[in-house]
Order: sequence, then structure tokens, then C-alpha cells
Amino acid sequence: GKGEMATLLRHARRLAAAGAMSARASTRCAQGFEDAATSLARSATAARISAMTSRRRAHATAGAAVAADDEHLLQSVVKVFTVHSSPNYFQPWQNKPQRETSGSGVVVAAPVPGGVGILTNAHVVADQTFVQLRRHGSSVKHRARVHAVGHACDLAVLAVDDPSFWAEGSATTHPPAPLSLGKTPHLQDQVTVVGFPQGGDNLSITSGVVSRIELTNYAHGAAQLLAIQLDAAINPGNSGGPALGADGAVVGLAFQNLANADNIGYVIPTPIIRRFLEDVEDDWKAAATHMPRPRTKPGQAVLTAQEKEEEKAIHHAGFCSLGIKCQPTDNPAMRQYLGMEGEETGVLITEVLELGPAAGHLKKDDVLMEVDGKKVANDGTVSFRGWERVAFDYLISLKRPGETVETKIRRKVAKGGEESRGGTKESESRSDGDDAGETEAFTASFAVKPRAPLVPVHQYDRLPSYYVYAGLVFSPLTQPHLQEFGDDWFNTAPRRLVDRALNDHPTSPGQEVVILSQVLADEVNAGYQGMHDLEVRAVNGREVKSLRELKAEIERGTGAKGEKFLRLDFVNDRVLVISREEAERAHGRIMAKHRVPSSMSPDLVE
Repeated sequence: GKGEMATLLRHARRLAAAGAMSARASTRCAQGFEDAATSLARSATAARISAMTSRRRAHATAGAAVAADDEHLLQSVVKVFTVHSSPNYFQPWQNKPQRETSGSGVVVAAPVPGGVGILTNAHVVADQTFVQLRRHGSSVKHRARVHAVGHACDLAVLAVDDPSFWAEGSATTHPPAPLSLGKTPHLQDQVTVVGFPQGGDNLSITSGVVSRIELTNYAHGAAQLLAIQLDAAINPGNSGGPALGADGAVVGLAFQNLANADNIGYVIPTPIIRRFLEDVEDDWKAAATHMPRPRTKPGQAVLTAQEKEEEKAIHHAGFCSLGIKCQPTDNPAMRQYLGMEGEETGVLITEVLELGPAAGHLKKDDVLMEVDGKKVANDGTVSFRGWERVAFDYLISLKRPGETVETKIRRKVAKGGEESRGGTKESESRSDGDDAGETEAFTASFAVKPRAPLVPVHQYDRLPSYYVYAGLVFSPLTQPHLQEFGDDWFNTAPRRLVDRALNDHPTSPGQEVVILSQVLADEVNAGYQGMHDLEVRAVNGREVKSLRELKAEIERGTGAKGEKFLRLDFVNDRVLVISREEAERAHGRIMAKHRVPSSMSPDLVE
């Protein structure tokens, strides 16, 4: 009875105590394993951080050694002195007061006479009238000339004909030698930026880490091209200076920074530089006045003074595009509506420019799924160097005018199956419901070319076009003209013209937006002085699409019926009428009174 019951209770208590001890021991053991795993993870993280830090220090040490201690390398970095004279777009027959700026440059192998030139930024020499260079460690300035310039990619090549520039000087025993172009650096790679920024006159060396690589808006030419973002300071004067990798090769060219931000600078990568130099070489060889002339080495010129004057700068044609507008397809309902399966990705084409390279091949509401065999994601990006991504426009920008791009698209098939298509069918038709309709996948191949805007974004290194008649000043609309309204021209310039510049595209070759820029006051045009910056629609009832057409219409004979008066119709429905006979008598008087040297720009002279 009771004794056995007491014995059983004691055994139960012992078993319970043993179980509790075992559980506590297991918990302590598990906790020990967890602590050990945490310790190992922390050690591994610390090791990775230590390795990364060591790698960064190694890059920094190597970069500093290359940039600071290699005298040969530093002799290849030069300071560029430029005198600029920009046009006055409100009075296009004259220039603004000249101004002086400075920048940087680097000696590279380039398609110039002698095979070696100076690579710098286009904005350093834009609208230049006089350019000089000075080597590091020297006090002597040497005359340079612009051999080629690409304003879209903000690059320029300078040539130096002075043999003393390439010779050993008293200040250094090493003549400038061309630096090689390296590969695009990876994220967190250390980069050394060398140049002549503001705040001093001597060479400056800064270093930073590559923090981002993507398509960026180039401020000078308003193009979207690949750029490298650094956490190094890039200030005015640094422009055109090389960004060097740990091996001393040029991995890019400093060109701009981010406003209202600290230590965010941008570098033009070598793929863009190489593409620019290749195009310059082709253009140089093709042009008769730019054929290479015999030189044994840089600076050993055989050009006469007249030949130097005739050897004008080569202007780069720009970078290619498809001539389409797209939007992402992140929404599942949209993808289903467009007939895209789960594994398919792409972007919706919302507009195809009439004069663009894709016209006749791609259509509105097509889905662009691949470019040259690379899949386009729903956000419009493609794979770049493995796990990185960039916008698909990068693939097009590397192509040269006339090269072919192969695209894969998905398109809706019209009822009856008679949808026209300029490509090759790749898959069977697919139906995703009555609303979506049938779709088919095709490949379309066509040649690419640079986009020709309706309103030019820039007009560097050229005189503005204009035509003056009876005090009426006409000119093509350009963004530089709008920029004369100030830094906030988006809001201060006439809204209709801003919309034309930013949103409209040409519908015929050579089309321009012709405007009445201003009226030079005189009795013959009395009452019209307040009319300015108005788009001209027609001259005497005949539509005009370029300044040259407007000039031809105005200069028609006065003897024809209905031509005794000159009537101008503007887009805002306003009208201007003057007597042709009075205009002819007053024209010379107006030109003299307002000190206008010519009634038209040189490009309009027959």
C-alpha cells in the first residue's frame, strides 16, 4: 500500500528532476552551438570587411603611387586655357563679350596627324577662338587647335603642332607620352582623378571609389549615355582630366558633378571614349581635307599656314537611338493584355518617331522584348557585366550610324490576320482573351542612326542662322535661343515654344520651327514692335517649314497678283501685314540704323 506508493512517488520525482536537468543541459548545449555559430559568422564578416578594407587600401596605395610618384604619367596631363566667344541669339549677327576659362586634358593615342593628341571635354573648348596648353611643371603655353569635337558625348581631341611641346624641357626630363585606355572599373574600385581644378594653379590629385555605373544625362549635350559616378570631388577645372585605375590606365574622363551635393562626380567611361575616337578616325580618313599628312612624330608638322586654316574641326555626328518612346510593363494586367507569358519581359512602345530608324519596323503598342539577343526587363533594363543592369539604350548608343540592330517584339494581330509586319515570325500566335486579342512574336532588324531633333539642343561652334527683312528678324528656334531667357528658361521662356522644343519631333527632313525673333522698330513696321518669339505658320498663305523656305517666299517678286503686301500668319492666329514697296525702301535704312551688317547669315547666302 502506502509504502509502495511513497516509493513510486520518489522515483517519479527523481525522473522529473533528471529530465529537467537533461533539458537544461540540452538548452545550454544548443545555446553553446548558437553562440559558436554567431561567433563564426561575426568572424567571417570581420574577415570580409578586413579583406575589403585591405583591397581598398591596396587600390588606394597603388593609385596614389601611380598618380603621385610616376613622373612619366603626370607629364601626360595638361592644363587647357580657352578663350570663348558665344553668339548672342537675340541679336544673332553679333557675339557676346569673350570670356576665359581653363580645364584639363590628357595625352592619348588619337586619330590626329602624328597619331598622338590631347583628349579633353567638349565644353572646355566649346565656341573657342583661341586654345593653349601647358604641361605639368612647365611655365610655357603652347598653341593648340581643335581637331575633332563631339558635343553629345562631351569629348574633344586637340592637336599641337609646336614641336617644343613634345620635346624634353628644362623643367622635366620626360616628354609627354600617350596613356592607354583601360577597362570600365567595377563598383568599389579605387580611382584617382588628376587635373587642374579651381582653387590653385598646380596639378591636383584626388581619389574616390566607384559608387555607381548607369546611363546619365550629359549636361553639355543633353544626351543619355553611360557614366561612372565617383565619391571624389570633381570641380570646375577638373573637366577633361583623366580618371586613372590602379595600373595607371585611363578608365574615364572627368566631366561634371552633381549640383547641391558633396563629393559626387561623374566620369565618361572608356567605351564612350573609344566609340568617339573610332568615329573621328573614320570621318577624318573620309574627308579629303582631313587626310593624314606625313609626320614622323607628334609636333613634327609639314602643314603650311593655309593648310592649318583649312583643316577645320571634325564634328561628331552623335550617338544612335531607336527613335521610340517606351513605358514599363510592371503591372500584371498590362502584361496579360499585351499577350505576354509569365516568363516574357519587355517594355511597351508608346510612340515611334516618323523619321526615326524604327519607323516602318516597330509600331505603337508593340512590346520590345529583346535587343541584339539580350532580354529587356519590364523596367527597360538589360544585363550589364553579369549582375549589373543598365537601360537598353546603352546597347544602341554603342552602335555606329548604319549598323544593324536586331529586335524581338510581340505585336497584336489585327482581326482577319492581315496585320502588316516587317520582320520574321518566331512563334505561334497566342490569344489571352477577347479583350487582349491574338499576339505574335517577331524579329525586326534595321539600321540605326542618330536622332534629328525638331529644335536643336545645342549650336556650339557655329553661327546662328537668321534673316532680316524690313526690320523683321527671323530665325530657327533652338534651345540656346530659349536659354537666353535665363537659367529658369523652362518657366520664363514662351510656353508654346518650350513645349515645341521639349515634346515635338520633325515630320519631314530638314523641318525647322521658324520664329519671328523680334522687330527692329521703324515706320514701316509700326504697331508690330510688341510681336516677338512667335512661330511663323505661313507667308502669303504658303506654309513654311524652314528658314530657307521663308526667305524664298518673302523674296518672291512684287509684280504678281496679290503680292503687293507681305502677310505673315503665326501659330497663335495673329497676323502681320506690311507693304512690300515701303519695305524695300526702308530695308537699307533699318539695317544702318540698327547696325546690322548683313540681312542674312552666311549659310543662307546662295
